[in-house]
Amino acid sequence: MDLVPYLSAVVLVATIATLVLAVLSYAAFKLRGKRKPRVEAARPIYFRRIRLDGPAQPPREGAS
Repeated sequence: MDLVPYLSAVVLVATIATLVLAVLSYAAFKLRGKRKPRVEAARPIYFRRIRLDGPAQPPREGAS
């Protein structure tokens, strides 16, 4: 029983899938960059700012 053809097929499929995902990810990145940016407050949306010289900013309403 020869496993080389099966293993080479697995490597080939994995390589092609990786390349396809890379191209799709790059296209999504470029499309995201072309969106019109929203103007919002200068405060971060997803992260809480931690400063070493003072207390942390309170989290925004609705943030977990």
